Parts: sequence; structure tokens; C-alpha cells
Amino acid sequence: MSDALRLLRDRALRRYWYGRVLSLAAASAALVATPVLLYQQTGSPLWVSALVAVQGLPYLILGPVAGAVADRCDRAALLRAAELATALALAAIPAAALFGPVPPLLVVAAVAVARTAFVFADAANFGLVPALAPPGRLAETTALLFATSTVVEMVGPSLVGAALALLPVPYAIAAGAAASALALACYAAAGLPGAERAEGPSSGLYRDIADGARWLLAHRPVRSTIALGVAVAVSQGVFVSQAVPWAAERLGAGGDGSVAGLLFTAWAVGGLAATAAVPALARRTGQRPVAFGAMWIAAAGAVGCAFAVGVPAAVAASVVWGLGYLAVVLAAVVWRQLSTPDRLRSRVNTAARMAAYGVGYPLGGVLGGWAATAAGPHVAMGGAGAVVAGVAVVSLSGLRR
Repeated sequence: MSDALRLLRDRALRRYWYGRVLSLAAASAALVATPVLLYQQTGSPLWVSALVAVQGLPYLILGPVAGAVADRCDRAALLRAAELATALALAAIPAAALFGPVPPLLVVAAVAVARTAFVFADAANFGLVPALAPPGRLAETTALLFATSTVVEMVGPSLVGAALALLPVPYAIAAGAAASALALACYAAAGLPGAERAEGPSSGLYRDIADGARWLLAHRPVRSTIALGVAVAVSQGVFVSQAVPWAAERLGAGGDGSVAGLLFTAWAVGGLAATAAVPALARRTGQRPVAFGAMWIAAAGAVGCAFAVGVPAAVAASVVWGLGYLAVVLAAVVWRQLSTPDRLRSRVNTAARMAAYGVGYPLGGVLGGWAATAAGPHVAMGGAGAVVAGVAVVSLSGLRR
């Protein structure tokens, strides 16, 4: 904690951090409240499914474009523009509620705009964080931001859920829009640095995308960070998709969801532990050994979940799995940031994020469901552990050649 406070003495980083907290709070409000509103208005699970699909599609479709845009323009201005778009999109929903029932298509469209803005904000953030971090403190700064995200993602949805029990749903979404507007004010006050400008005429957008892809293909260590990220994202997809049936069928917890909630909390607690451990370990050994070592921790946690037959053992294994998962992500992100030139950071990192969460995470959900249907959720979790261990072996062998 004292280390985090020392980092936040820097004025620009502190105001940027405030903005990140508020932006994440806005995302929590939208994540929880918009499906509730949509179901209230339509009573249709299909509309809610469409909303969930809209949340994931922008990264898959626009990830490379967002990365190229962030690398060729002022990243601070792009971040502010994205936050403004988010605030306006969310504000459209409570504004419409003033005149009657909110049209379902408006809810879906507002979420689509907000999630598209998030993709561009994320691309800008990848380039801004190394510029904001104090010299030699990139790992600690990244860990602080990941810890913040984990805490807000743990606490935010539950607070929004409690608010929905007391207030109309549009009010909660209005609070999210207000949080996004405050985040914009924090970013504007922070004096964020822009991107370094390459000399010479600017190439076309799609040529920039191709340039980033060529650089990525030519650098095996950076490619390996993407492979590790995809592997643990697959395992996360398995965990998220199978925690509820695993709790009900394997742990005998019934269908009320309380044990599943405990398992998700345990996973998040493991992630928080990773944000404390990774910077200290990386200072001693470097990012690469931490990333590969954490792969084995994640694999052990997944296999432990597969063999757990009681709630205490399942909670402990979930903590280990979450610890390994976020340690891999954190170490790989910093490793990739340090290995990538500033002019390419947004492109390379959005490609990594797209591969992990546009491909790996949903693939894990699909494969987990298939394996659970065939043999049970515990088998799906054991399979996730095998995937993580296998990718670790193959990636490490490739780096040694």
C-alpha cells in the first residue's frame, strides 16, 4: 500500500488513476444495469443475449484499427474523446426514460457505442501508461492499475445491484454517465502526455496495421506473451462458464448461486495477491520467468479445482488459479510494453488483447461447455489446466530455439 501511495504522489499519474477508477465505475454501472433494464422492457432473453454479444464484438472487430489510430494520433486526446463518447452514450438512456419506456434498440445501441469507445480508450491507455510511469517503475504502476481494476470489478457490480434494489434502473445508468463525465474531467486535468511522433509522412491506416503485424511476427518473445495471454484467457473462459454448474453438480452447493459467488470472489482475491507479488518478483528475476512460472501456478489451480470435492478445497484452488491467471497477464503486459517501441505500443497491445479476450476467452467458454456436457464441469477445468501447461511448454521451447 505504501508503494502505491508513493506512486500516486505524482500529480499526472494520480489524476489519471482517479479517472481510471471513475471510468471503471461507469463500466460497472452499465454492465449490471443495462441487462436489467433491457429485460424489464422486453422480457426476452434474446435481447439480453444480443446485448452481451454487442459488448464483446467491438474488440474483435475494431482492435487493430483502434491500435493503429492510437499510435498515429495524440493518445491523451483519444482517451478524452472516448470517455466523452461513453458519457454521452450512457446518458442517452436515462434521457430517453424521461419521455417514457426506453426503446430496446436504444439500449443496445448505447452499449455498442460505449464498448466501441472503450476499445479506443484501451488502445490509448496502452501507450499512456509507460509514459506516465516513473522511471523504472512500469511494473509497479501496471500492478497498481490492475489492482484497482480488480477491486472495482469486485465491488462495483455488488454496489450497483444494491442501488437497483432502491432506485429505478435509469438512475443507476445516469450515475454511470456522471462517473464517466468525472473521469473525463480527471483526464483533462492530468496533463497527460501524447505519443511520440515518428518523423516523415504518415502512412495509411491499414498500412499502419500491417506494419504492426509485421513487427509482431518478427519478434518471437513478444509473440510468446500473446500465446501465454490467450492460454490463460481460455482458462478464464472455462472458469467463468463452469463455476455455477461446478458448484451445483460437483460441490453439492445447490442452485442458489451463493457458493459460485464465493468462488468468483476467491478468484479475484488471488488476482489481488498477484498484483502485490508480481512487481517484487519481477525486480529480482525479470518479467519472463514470472510469466512462465505463473503459468504453472494457473495450471495447478485449474487441476486443483478439477479434483476438489468440497467447498474449502474449491475456494483454495480458485485462489491459486486466479493468482496464476493475473500474474501471467500482468507479467506479460509489462514484458510486452518494455519490448515494444512506443510508436507500436497501442497496435501490438490491442492485438494481444483482441487475441486473448476476442478469441481466447469466448473459446474457453465454448470448449468448457462442450467438455462439461460430455464429462462434467470438473473435467473442463482439468482440461483448462492441461491447455495452460501445454502452451507454457511449447512457448518456452520456442524461445529457447
